[in-house]
Amino acid sequence: MAPLRIIQISDTHLFSNPDKTLVGVPTQKSLAAVLDVIKRKAGQFDMMIHSGDLAQDYAPSSYTCLAEMLSDFNVPVYCIPGNHDDPAVMADVYPCQRISKERHIVTDHWQIILLNTHKPHAVEGYLDAGELTFLEECLSQHPAHHAAIVFHHQPVPVGSRWLDKLGLTNAADFWKIISNYPKVQLVLFGHVHQEFEQVVNGIKCYSTPSTCFQFMRKQDEFGIENIPPGFRLIELYDDGRIETAVVHAEHYVGKFDTHCKGY
Repeated sequence: MAPLRIIQISDTHLFSNPDKTLVGVPTQKSLAAVLDVIKRKAGQFDMMIHSGDLAQDYAPSSYTCLAEMLSDFNVPVYCIPGNHDDPAVMADVYPCQRISKERHIVTDHWQIILLNTHKPHAVEGYLDAGELTFLEECLSQHPAHHAAIVFHHQPVPVGSRWLDKLGLTNAADFWKIISNYPKVQLVLFGHVHQEFEQVVNGIKCYSTPSTCFQFMRKQDEFGIENIPPGFRLIELYDDGRIETAVVHAEHYVGKFDTHCKGY
């Protein structure tokens, strides 16, 4: 059987002004460049998942802009909030175009669970009691299904001291719950603006590059790395097998500030 094919994008940081830049990168134009690569190189796929930090300015028009930019793809799109998002605004704007508010997608052999790690007025992430309950309810409803879980903040250290202070602060609660469900195969996240992979207790964990700029890897302090934006393609097979690859745009859009100390 053909696998379930998923495109993951992340950390688009859109503004309502299409020309506005973040650390020198016009985020809307950079996203457009990544979407062009998806059209040219990804082939057919079944859904798209955006793993957080959709907008940078909290404007409803920024969220509408994202929906319009993704409307060319004839697949459902699922989005979760990141630390730079306003979940209330997202809830008002979506569903819109292809973007759905569904957070539990069940196929014949897989279930995909989208969780909200947004912590109000904070950069780091947190899964509150309601999210943890939702996670366990989904897993218990379909114990025979392979499971993929998606949220914004990293649940494992990625090797950068400044960034690892800003991950999922109650990751231990998350890992404790999923340890009771052996069909959990995959965790996808954003936030770290880089390609990353690690296997934890047999569970594959992946991040995807940002569609705008990438953080310098394995550094104590914030920095931007000269790696073009990209996306991740994930293929989920009926037997639980996972294949994945990251694809980058050919070049940067804009010129990032190499001396930037944050944003």
